Amino acid sequence: MLRAKTLLLVTLLAVVVAACGGGLTTADKKTPPTTPTGLTAMAAGVSMINLSWNASTDDVGVTSYIVLRDGTQAGTPVTTSYADTGLSAGTTYSYTVAARDAAGSMSDPSTNASATTAGTGTGTGDTTPPTAPANLTATVAGASVINLSWDPSTDNVGVTGYIVRRNGTPVATPVTTSYADTGLSAGTTYRYTVAARDAAGNSWLLSTYELATTTGTPPTPPPAIPSALGWFQIPNTRLASFCAVNQGFPGVAGIEGCTAITESWSGGVFDTTRNRLVIWGGGHGAYAGNEVYALDLNTLTMARLNDPSTSLSSCTGTYPDGKPVSRHTYNHLAYLPNQDAMFAWGGSQWQCGSQADDTWLLNFPALSWTRRTNGAGGPVGNQFGVSAAYDPNSGLVYAHSDLDLFTYNPATNIWTRRGSANIGQYKGGGVIDPARKKYFLHQNGSATLYWYGISNPTASVPPQSGQTTGCSGLIGIYNAGMEYDPIQNRIVGWNGGDTVYILNPDTLSCTTVSFPGGPADVANGTFGRFRYSPALNVFVVCNSVNANCHTLRLTP
Repeated sequence: MLRAKTLLLVTLLAVVVAACGGGLTTADKKTPPTTPTGLTAMAAGVSMINLSWNASTDDVGVTSYIVLRDGTQAGTPVTTSYADTGLSAGTTYSYTVAARDAAGSMSDPSTNASATTAGTGTGTGDTTPPTAPANLTATVAGASVINLSWDPSTDNVGVTGYIVRRNGTPVATPVTTSYADTGLSAGTTYRYTVAARDAAGNSWLLSTYELATTTGTPPTPPPAIPSALGWFQIPNTRLASFCAVNQGFPGVAGIEGCTAITESWSGGVFDTTRNRLVIWGGGHGAYAGNEVYALDLNTLTMARLNDPSTSLSSCTGTYPDGKPVSRHTYNHLAYLPNQDAMFAWGGSQWQCGSQADDTWLLNFPALSWTRRTNGAGGPVGNQFGVSAAYDPNSGLVYAHSDLDLFTYNPATNIWTRRGSANIGQYKGGGVIDPARKKYFLHQNGSATLYWYGISNPTASVPPQSGQTTGCSGLIGIYNAGMEYDPIQNRIVGWNGGDTVYILNPDTLSCTTVSFPGGPADVANGTFGRFRYSPALNVFVVCNSVNANCHTLRLTP
């Protein structure tokens, strides 16, 4: 035992020295983080074990944790959970966890926790999961407690317990059909799901989610968006901190993990009903998760709205649970205020990468997906950048394929061809100017701006075009963000950094304005993750999952 402990401490020290260059000071070494407590290890099938533990504390801040499997480093998560994958069937693994702070100091290792994967060697070849728990209820019991209950699940062999997730993170493993979640913050909304598990570790069918808000005064809110003009970085809004991969769903990681949610040609919409930016993306080989994220500008907080599908298929448009497969979303998204839903068309699908031509609506109150059409009457597949945009005057969505202009009527579920222009693939923009009643778009690598007059919601309309001036950093870059600004009566575009472009549709010319502190661009562009909040008169953008979101105020 002494030799094993010595080897463990040597391993931990080596990790610290490698990560920090051996530059720890004497003062730093005197104040390591507290030792993680409550480590649990739960098998989840034949090749995965889920770990969770209580957070450590530190005077300079805990930056990560080091997970050791049988004395060897297995991962360095930044949250208090970790899914260890790629394991052998029927094998017992032993784990400890240590915390690391911003100075590189390391805590002592936690107590040991072990788990055995299912499969050969465990006496069972069971791969059938228990049914999803039904009728989950969450009842508030004061400022710090929420009581949960649900109906029992069934299994072909037998249910051994349940996994309770709060805001996507496993927090408890009760063996009964109830749980009291304690130590919560006052005046705060929490989201719960429950899954059953069996003796073989099968556990991936989730209950429906349930929300509950504790009583009392909520914690001190973050700083308000400044009234001064310029960029503002919103604290604690890194999407990676809320990513499903890091919170109990490692099976959807793909080859890029949650980075792909924003950096794999993915967009978003602005939900004007709730004053929030909603982000959805992934797809191809990059990411299988189809969950949705939202930045709430009322509370300046980021959250994951739902959990990803866990039974995955590719190139079908739909996962087995009836939800859309993960996909690159480009500028194929729009918010529909009359339906209170997110419109989504096509996109490069999980695994195969081929472009779908299906139409989906995500109902925001219920967070439920509905497949509306399968390409009937609308743009065909293999189209990149259909430049979807919602027209508040008509309630229609406008979208342009390589050759044709279409409208989609969400009230009737009908696509209609409205005009034609050979613009080609990789179209950018997709902006409705409701004052001029025009739909604008442009094509990658060209200074030409195209538009259609849309004052008549049923007529066929011819395309118009003209050369822009002063817009070379915006027009012709199909993955830049563009929005209509009702205060300036202009189109505003952003392509990374401090500078924004202000396009005058009457003169086809751009001016620029710059403020320090703008967010960096990402490799594959921003698309609809740059949006305008009419309630606050600010623009908002979430680009990299590893950076905070920003707002931009251009007018008082």
